[in-house]
Parts: sequence; structure tokens; C-alpha cells
Amino acid sequence: MSKHILGLTSKEDGVVSKALKTIHDKGTQASIRPLLEAFATRKDDALREEMLGMLSSMKLSAAEDIFLEALTDPKLAHVAGDILQCLWSCGFMCDGRLALVVEVACQGDFKQAMEGATLLEQVETVQDEKDLLEAQVIVGEAMGDDSKKDIAPFLEGMKAHLAMLQDTLM
Repeated sequence: MSKHILGLTSKEDGVVSKALKTIHDKGTQASIRPLLEAFATRKDDALREEMLGMLSSMKLSAAEDIFLEALTDPKLAHVAGDILQCLWSCGFMCDGRLALVVEVACQGDFKQAMEGATLLEQVETVQDEKDLLEAQVIVGEAMGDDSKKDIAPFLEGMKAHLAMLQDTLM
């Protein structure tokens, strides 16, 4: 593992700051997952915000798959809302993975549901009918779950948007 990636988890803020600068200037797709993991374990501070800013402005197309894969990692479940935010901020459409996005949105708190709904709303067309149908089932099940009342407005929005996407298939 390269020195700048190892520096992300240093206890010394100066080392972390230098690692972030190196990744900003010379980072590759190999830097994305370690940066995401460092963000997930870092206490709330300015360096953590800088990490989120970098993750939210990724221009590498490989970042989409890395973020989507991270949504399935239980060790990163506590930052799933942030990962959804990064996907949205980067402009990724999550084609073929809408069911995953919807599932994560439905599993989380208010922020996670909001970020998932916001990400879903930017999708204008779908190619994968099976993925779309699975996403609709997930939202439908969540709407029937009394423990999801706090996120009901987001569930309703996702349901409506998924129905609109269904209409684009025909």
C-alpha cells in the first residue's frame, strides 16, 4: 500500500492532510476505497469534511462501482447516507443497481432515505427492467412497514419516480 494511502489513517492531522493533498493531486481509482474507509473511521472534524468533499467530487468513472460496492459492506453501513450523497454529487446514475440504492435508502434513517430518494430522482431512464421491478417491490414492502413512518414521504417519492421510470420502458 502506498505511503499516502497509509497516511489517511494516521493519528497525526498533518500526516492525514498531506495524504489528502497527494490523493487530490495524484490519486487514482486505487485511492477511492481507502479514502472512503478513512472517512468512515474518522471523527467529525475539518479533515473528515475534506474527505467527504473529495469523495463527492470524484470524476473517475470507476468510483461509481466502488461506491455501490461499499453500500453492501456492513462495516460502512453507518456512512451509507454519505455514500449515497457522493453518488448523487458525482452525477452517477447507478444503472442496473437501482434496487440496491432503494434498499439502502429504505434501511436507513431520515438522511439516508433523503439521499437515496434524491439520487433516484436524477435517473431519467432505465435499461434493466428486472432491477426496476425489484426496486419497486422493495419500496412497496417498506411502505407497509410501520417502523418506516419517519421516511414515508421519501418512500412515496421513490414509489412515484419508479412508476414514472416504468412508463419509460414501454
